[in-house]
Parts: sequence; C-alpha cells; structure tokens
Amino acid sequence: MKSAPEDGTGGTARQPELARLGEYRLLSVIGAGSMGTVYRSIDPGTNRALAIKAVRLEAAGQPDSESLCTRLRLEAEATSALSHPGIVTVHEYGEEAGYAFSVMDYVEGNSLRDCFERGMAFSLPRSVEILVQVLEALQYAHDRGVWHRDIKPSNILVGVDGRVKLTDFGIARLPGPTPGPPEAILGTPGYIAPESYLSDTFDSRVDLFAASAVLYHLLAGVPAFAGTADQVMFKVCHETPLRPSMVAGKPSLQPYDVLVLKGLARRPEDRFASAAEFRQALRALERTRE
Repeated sequence: MKSAPEDGTGGTARQPELARLGEYRLLSVIGAGSMGTVYRSIDPGTNRALAIKAVRLEAAGQPDSESLCTRLRLEAEATSALSHPGIVTVHEYGEEAGYAFSVMDYVEGNSLRDCFERGMAFSLPRSVEILVQVLEALQYAHDRGVWHRDIKPSNILVGVDGRVKLTDFGIARLPGPTPGPPEAILGTPGYIAPESYLSDTFDSRVDLFAASAVLYHLLAGVPAFAGTADQVMFKVCHETPLRPSMVAGKPSLQPYDVLVLKGLARRPEDRFASAAEFRQALRALERTRE
C-alpha cells in the first residue's frame, strides 16, 4: 500500500481539487487527517516522488487553522537541520492560492497505526527492530537538540522496504530557550509523559516514554493506557500498566517486561538516560536470546 507521511491512511487515492501548489503538480490525494490534506506529487527537477501536505489559509483567524499552519512551519524548521534515513525530510514550506503547504519525502508503506487498525501482528524480532530504528532516529534528533514530542503509531511509518521513518515534527522542541509563558500540554494522550502533565520542566526523555508506549503496543497487542483523555492522564501519572507478557499471554515476552516498564517509569530519572541506552538494552537482550 502507498501512504503519505501525514497519517498513512492507505486509502484509495482520489483526484485533487487543486492542480498545483508552487512548482509542484498535485497528482492525487493520498491522505487526509489532523494536519490537512496530503497530495502525491513529483519533483519537476529530479522526477522523484514527493508528498505535499496542505492546510487552507482562508480560516487563518481561527485557532485551529493558525495552529496547523504554525505546525507546518515548525516541522519544516525542525527537519531542515536533520538528515537521517529514519526521519522524513521536509524540503520546502510555502503559501500560495489560499494554502500553506510543505513538500516532503514520499514514503511507500503504512503508518504503524494503520497496521494496528488492520489487526496486523508483529513478531518479537520485528517489533524490536521497529523500536530500534525509532530509537536510532530519536538519538540523532536529540543529539541536535530536537525533541519530537509526539511519538505515536501514526507518526511512525513502516516502508515496504522494511525501513522505519519518523514523521510530523510539528510540535517538536528545537534547540535554544523557549520564549514566553509555560507551554501548554502537547502530544497525544497515552504517549504524553507524566512530567508533561505535572511540571513545566521536562527533557528529551518524554520521547523515550512515548517510544516505550509504542513498544508496549507492539508486544502486548493493545495500548499501554486506554480510556478518555482524563482517564489516560490519571493512569499515566499514577498507575503502572500490566506487564506486556501478561496482557498478551506470552511468557516468552517476560524478558522484555522490565525494559518496557523502565521506559514507562513515571519519574524521568527512572527511565533510560537516552535513546541510545534504550536501544543498547534492547540489542543486548536480543543477543542473549539468539
């Protein structure tokens, strides 16, 4: 299946209402979601497949529209300094014909959310490999002062070539001080770390919490935290989820329970110190099982 970096809907492509944005012809609609509509296009210079994410500007005075346009700009800014095979690159941001749009890599594959919704099950080695690739990309971003802050299944793309890519850096935290008043709680319930709810002080370990929640879902087959937004917030801040091996009914997963729950620790200092450390722990455990 072919899907866009936006949301990996994997739906049937349909003809776009627009013919062109900037120098790019819009060939088909390949996704629509919280960040607008995604179109398939072709780089006129290299003939390379591209994805173009577009948001209408006509309602720019409305908070939601302003936020979406800001996220498009921030995503372009965040990824402009990142060049990694595990990160979807945004090549250009522009505004034209009543739209704000960004031009990015086209990924042939599906989001991890799509895979879950279709009932796809991943083997233990594949689950670990997916997370390892996520952590490699996160460490690269963290080393450059960028925290993703919205790691979740819909922002993890699984390509037909087996490569995993992170997308949607629209609420990323960039290097340098954050001006103004304390930030609002950003992210997706179930993947938002406790300190984001309880404190104005947090660091890149919020991404490790979210990555651990993704690994939990891969292993257990269900999310670590479920319910309404308020229920999830309470569980994240005050409860420890059941071990993945118990939920899945697979004793073979027991060696991974410790790593997953360490990553989901309520206190940041009780988690892994870095994505690289988390990755090394997973690899070390894999070696003991070979």
